[in-house]
Amino acid sequence: MTSFAIFVRHAEANDANVLKSHREFSAQEATQYRGSVLPAGTTDGQGFTLVAGVGSTVMGSLVASPNSAGNWSIDFVFVETACRDIGIGDSLVLACLADLQHRNATWVQSSALPGDRAMKNLFERHGLVAQTIVVGKKL
Repeated sequence: MTSFAIFVRHAEANDANVLKSHREFSAQEATQYRGSVLPAGTTDGQGFTLVAGVGSTVMGSLVASPNSAGNWSIDFVFVETACRDIGIGDSLVLACLADLQHRNATWVQSSALPGDRAMKNLFERHGLVAQTIVVGKKL
């Protein structure tokens, strides 16, 4: 059995290309699910971006931003397909929740597209459960 350590850290300027790639792959992957994707938030100095991986290779990313006093949103989570099921997503969410506690956040929310069971399960493993189901139809 191979042992490895997952790192999680705040994104740095040299992560820009991998973050762009994650957004592109995420948008492409989202086309297989019903629903619409909200634009991922940006870190305008108030929010933050985390990256995670093994060794020095970034394999996943997460963006969180404040909505209002004490309320935050996880706007974006992506883990590269070949790196899933090793704990990268869990490590990102855990680090995000810890960071939010240090910021005295009182609420965190996110969303998962209908059919994206892996994303839904990731959030539910960490206590984020469905609050509202949004329905719609293109006319």
